[in-house]
Amino acid sequence: MAGGEALQKYLEGIAESLTKSSGLKVGFLEGSTYPDGTSVPMVAAVNEFGGTIDIPERVQTVYFRMNERTGDVGHRFVRAQRSNFAQEVVIPAHKITIPSRPFFRETIGDFSPEWGDDLAKLLVKNRYDVQASLESMGMIIKKQLQDRIVDLDNPRNAASTLRQKAGNNPLVDTGHMLNSVDYEVDT
Repeated sequence: MAGGEALQKYLEGIAESLTKSSGLKVGFLEGSTYPDGTSVPMVAAVNEFGGTIDIPERVQTVYFRMNERTGDVGHRFVRAQRSNFAQEVVIPAHKITIPSRPFFRETIGDFSPEWGDDLAKLLVKNRYDVQASLESMGMIIKKQLQDRIVDLDNPRNAASTLRQKAGNNPLVDTGHMLNSVDYEVDT
């Protein structure tokens, strides 16, 4: 059999590249924030596991629509641009309970059994280039996680939350958390 030394060197090169890469991180990476500085990983963790938020007392302007003919003020709030009557009210301190929405754990539970086989196939496809294979694997897992965020619909948002959001997906409002899902290959 000819070329045994070349094959041996090739296999040693593959083994060396496999041991050089230390891993793949997928999720909400350290340092990702909302425009106001709020930590995206913290918001994702509260959504994943649930939690209670203490809301301090505050003064807020509420808007109503007054019937101009009768002078009666309606009992429903309206948006500022539709109102013709406003009132300042004190909203007492209160707690908001956010239910657990385990999108991350469900992604891991549903897809992680396939990740080993997927990575093996990527290694073969990429001629055992570990960096390229982990990059591809990162993109796959990122998409799986984002798809789970978009597809999650239970537990539903509270009625008060729905009034403040553009849609009714419990984990998507502005799309910032969804778009903050990322991956990083450690070399």
